[in-house]
Amino acid sequence: MALESLQRSVTRRQLLKLSALTVGWVSLARLGLPATPLGAQWRGAYRLQVLKPHDAAVLVAVMERMVRGDDDALPPVKKTHAVETVDWALTFASPDLQTQARWLLRIFNWSPLWVLWKPGCFVNLTVAQQDECLQRWSDSSLGWVRAGFLALKNLSVLGYYSQDETWSVLHYRGPWIPRPRRVGWAIEQGGEQ
Repeated sequence: MALESLQRSVTRRQLLKLSALTVGWVSLARLGLPATPLGAQWRGAYRLQVLKPHDAAVLVAVMERMVRGDDDALPPVKKTHAVETVDWALTFASPDLQTQARWLLRIFNWSPLWVLWKPGCFVNLTVAQQDECLQRWSDSSLGWVRAGFLALKNLSVLGYYSQDETWSVLHYRGPWIPRPRRVGWAIEQGGEQ
């Protein structure tokens, strides 16, 4: 009974809409919106606006496994502002999509109960169990579960790989047109302003 009400509250169409929206956010991020929370003046001052702290903790755990994995050359998610970037991007979504994103993170966090038949939350699982949980979401026969996986993956990629700290590992020098937040990074890398 609870699963049926859950499926009604998070529809496949809404999750697909969230996935499409994240693709749009990635495109907008490449254009360089001027008011991103990533500038030096924002780094210490940004406060979550859409996500709650427990939602952010789930997103950190998901990002660690989805985009960082076991690559020690990439910075840990907590040492970047990836979650803040996702939260900021969600401020441009409709209130319904913001709610759906929060519910997706909460459902995903509790999914080991019905995906792995293990008591506990995703954030408390071992790395191997987290990977298994993600794989089962990815391979699920339920369309809304697969769509949820894609939405989480898109949010993870948007948040993590938009961070300057990840670029040197990927041999990416940054956008061709420098923005104010890029100037310091270009100087550190020995590039021109």
